[in-house]
Amino acid sequence: MIAELLGVPGQDRYLLQPWSNAIVKMYEYGLPPEQQQAAERAATEFVAYLRELIALRRKNPGSDLVSDLVAVTDTDGARLTEDELVATAVLLLMAGHEATVNVIGNGVYALMRHRSQWERLSPEVMPTAVEELIRYDSPLQLFERTATERVEIAGHVIEPGEKIAALLGAAARDPLVFENPDTLDVGREKNQHLGFGMGIHYCLGAPLARIEVEAALSSLHRKLPGAVLAEEPNRRAEFVIRGLHSLPLSADSVSGA
Repeated sequence: MIAELLGVPGQDRYLLQPWSNAIVKMYEYGLPPEQQQAAERAATEFVAYLRELIALRRKNPGSDLVSDLVAVTDTDGARLTEDELVATAVLLLMAGHEATVNVIGNGVYALMRHRSQWERLSPEVMPTAVEELIRYDSPLQLFERTATERVEIAGHVIEPGEKIAALLGAAARDPLVFENPDTLDVGREKNQHLGFGMGIHYCLGAPLARIEVEAALSSLHRKLPGAVLAEEPNRRAEFVIRGLHSLPLSADSVSGA
C-alpha cells in the first residue's frame, strides 16, 4: 500500500521492507557498529532512490503522492523543498512498514491468545478494536524529545540539550488512566492511548494507519475465522520498535475470497 501511494514501480517494491527494517534500527540503544553502518547505508540508498523517483515523476507525473508533492514543490512557490519532500516519503515508509505492520502483527498475536476477543470482532466493534490493539501491545515502546530550553517536569529539571523519554508501552498500561489495563478488551470505549502521540506531536498519518489496520484485521477475520496459532511467533530483538518476524497461523475453516 505504501509503495502504491508513493508510486514506486512494481519491480522495485521488494527493496522497501529491507530498507525500512534496517533504517529503524537507528532508534535502538547499544547498536553494534555493523548494524549502525547497515542503517546508515540503507538510509543513504533509500534517499538516493527517492531522488531518482522524484526526477522521474517530474518528467512523467503519475497519480501517486510523490507526483502530487512534486507538483506542489514546483508550482506553488516552492512550499516544499526537495529535502522536505524526501523526508515526507521516508516518514511514510517508516510508518507503513514498521508501526502499522507491527500493530497488525502484535494485535493478531494478542487476539489469538485471547480467543474470546477474536470472536467478538465485527464491523461494529472494529474501530474500538483497532485502538485497543494499538494500546495493548504498542509497536513503538519509547520516544525521545530534546529540551530546547530549561523546563521542569514533575519536579525534575531538564536543561537545554538534555533528552526526555516517553515510555509509551508503560503509559499504555497505566492503571491511573485505564481500567484493568492488562486486560485486552476490543470494546474498550475510554482509550486515551499515546500510540499516535499527542498535541503538536500527534501523528499526521494516524487516519491512514487506522484504515490499514482495520482493513487487514477485517480481511483476516473474514477469510480465516477459525485461525489459531500454528506455533509461537518469532519476536524481533529490538526494544524501541516492538514487533514480530513472523506469525504462523493455521485455520480450522476458510471462507471468503
